[in-house]
Amino acid sequence: MTEPTLSVARVRILELPASADRVYDYSIPPELIGRVKPGSLAAVPFGAAKRRTALVVGLADSSGYDRLKPLEALADDRFSLTEELLGLCEFLCERTFCSTGEAVQTMIPAGIMASLYRAKRDPVERFYRLTQSAEQIAGLRLGSAERRAVEALTGGERSASELKESYKLSPATLKNLAIKGIVAFREKEIYRNPYAGRGKIDDPNSLSDEQTAAFERLAALAASKKPCAALLHGVTGSGKTRVIKAVIDSVIESGRTVILLVPEISLTGQTVDLFCGYFGERVAVIHSGLSEGERLDAWKRIRAHEVDVVIGTRSAVFAPLDNLGMIVIDEEQEHTYKSDMNPKYHARDIARWRCAKDGALMLLASATPSLESYQKAASGVYTLVTLKERYGGAVLPEVIIADLRKDTSKGNVSPLGEVLRGELEKNLASGDQSILFVGRRGYNNFVSCKMCGEVIECPNCSVSLTYHRDRDGELLKCHYCGYTTELPDKCPSCGSEHLSRKGFGTQLVADELASQYPSARILRMDADAATGKFSHEAILSAFRRHEADILIGTQMVTKGHNFPDVTLVGVVNADAALYLDDFRATERTFDLLTQVIGRAGRGKKPGRAVLQTYSPDNDTIVLSAKQDYESFFDGAIKLRRQLVFPPFCDFVLLSVSGEDEPAVLDTSLKLDARLRELLKTDYSDIPAYIFGPMEAPVYKVNNIYRMRILLKCAANKRLRALVRQLLAEFSKAKASVGADVNPNSV
Repeated sequence: MTEPTLSVARVRILELPASADRVYDYSIPPELIGRVKPGSLAAVPFGAAKRRTALVVGLADSSGYDRLKPLEALADDRFSLTEELLGLCEFLCERTFCSTGEAVQTMIPAGIMASLYRAKRDPVERFYRLTQSAEQIAGLRLGSAERRAVEALTGGERSASELKESYKLSPATLKNLAIKGIVAFREKEIYRNPYAGRGKIDDPNSLSDEQTAAFERLAALAASKKPCAALLHGVTGSGKTRVIKAVIDSVIESGRTVILLVPEISLTGQTVDLFCGYFGERVAVIHSGLSEGERLDAWKRIRAHEVDVVIGTRSAVFAPLDNLGMIVIDEEQEHTYKSDMNPKYHARDIARWRCAKDGALMLLASATPSLESYQKAASGVYTLVTLKERYGGAVLPEVIIADLRKDTSKGNVSPLGEVLRGELEKNLASGDQSILFVGRRGYNNFVSCKMCGEVIECPNCSVSLTYHRDRDGELLKCHYCGYTTELPDKCPSCGSEHLSRKGFGTQLVADELASQYPSARILRMDADAATGKFSHEAILSAFRRHEADILIGTQMVTKGHNFPDVTLVGVVNADAALYLDDFRATERTFDLLTQVIGRAGRGKKPGRAVLQTYSPDNDTIVLSAKQDYESFFDGAIKLRRQLVFPPFCDFVLLSVSGEDEPAVLDTSLKLDARLRELLKTDYSDIPAYIFGPMEAPVYKVNNIYRMRILLKCAANKRLRALVRQLLAEFSKAKASVGADVNPNSV
């Protein structure tokens, strides 16, 4: 009995919201039968729209179906989701409550969608070669340009661009030779790769005894081809990257592939330089700073099996590599690995899922791991591998805790205290480099009126405007929505001319340094200074070439960088994030201070760090100065256990947002009432604590009002069913309702 023809495509429409996200059936035209498969992307007619984009999730035979609309177009097979990525799409929808469309659009480049609707030929390069022997060509009558072409091709195949640039040969000349049958050509697609040709070798294969032991342990885990996870915990400067590189080598030698994640675009440059030096064109880079075409071409190279290593920020975890052997998450504690946009996934969860499917190693690396990850390592869920010594004989920096209360008592209102200025002057005199970390960009944090006390706020957001001073003049900017206005002459509230600026950012510190040390060469790296595609790398490269004495920056300068000539690091305000209303405040402060301290003394010269603080006896400040992660962890995890906070519970954030404030408030009250009702009835088996409804820490952003309800619970299958039911019931509410499991801030 012959098998029935699978001529029906079961699809999910990518443009539909989660409430309408279900399977729809379409017939497969005869010319596409056999080409359509689960994971294919197709264009389909749907409703009043002429075309919608759809993901094929299954096939069926036509028996039992009435007349169906046909698929209209099929994307190139290179752009289809692999079986693994199709499963990952389902996982994303189930765990983050997103729609199929949101999941797919996160996993693949935007350019793939566009390929369904426009017939655009991929850019190609022609490569020419001779088709006749020298003896055959010798008897032919050729022009001088044609003779030059023959001579150029005698040594072998050459590209059209090389023939044009090096031999001044026109396309017409090559066309004539092809017509005469003297040359032939082939076409090869050109990939847009801004990292092509980059790379330098820094001998990361030279491992110390401690690093060798760590490598051997991790390589054995990767070679087992069993799903496993490890935490590489090493002090700053211990050479974690060298160990990771050695493990990557072993994985690639076994015929498998690797994804390496970094938390910031600013860290991709030096990582790419290192790995391109060894793997050349076998490396692909994925991050949001690339153009649509560059990301699309990276995807093509990966799908064509031309890549062994993918490097990138959070979204690179979805790279369509086959035969995955390891996923590395460097600086794994960073909040940037958690998405705040739908789908609200954490890269660590995606990595864990993929490693489980592929029998691969998930390798987390950090000098300051998240409490959640270190708890798993301490309890044996992850394999803990430690590096306790700095590489190459370097020692940890001497840390000076500078009490700013003493400066205040002397009338010093500058962001730079007496101790920090003294250390900077030593470095300027010796020619050594310094890094200063400032928690905020801009000039002053806010502008207020001395008469009425009113703070000038953004009209679109419930935050103060930040004062900036640059070549555009004196401006007030919102760091949430981008609103910009000129600094007013008078208070908008009472009309007083007595306005004052409070707080400080990177611009003010840079100006103060320039004023106090006019001969010092100063570079600034923050979101205002680094706006171009490779501007981060340009600033860091200039500093590495010693074109500046002092680098001032926000968190961009605090981690992952290796500057051998930096012997001083200064933290202008170590208390900035210490007392925020967030249970992770001390953890993030410890991480930040430890990381920035670790930028000093990584070369042959010893380093120093100055932590300016009004709380010199605070445990977090003291332990970060000692680089004592274990003691910090012991204290922090005991408190988390007593309070039943993560990792001993989960937080689920239900959010309500919209432009209509009364509707937002009304919806949040109804959502809260329905949640409490369900927890008493259908879901009475779920232990949970409810906090709220309450305003979000920033209540209004870009004219969107935001309320929230927080659940303290275990995010298991039952809890997800409850959340999914609530989202379905409130899908047509007057305000938007969403959910986030373990958000970055609560």
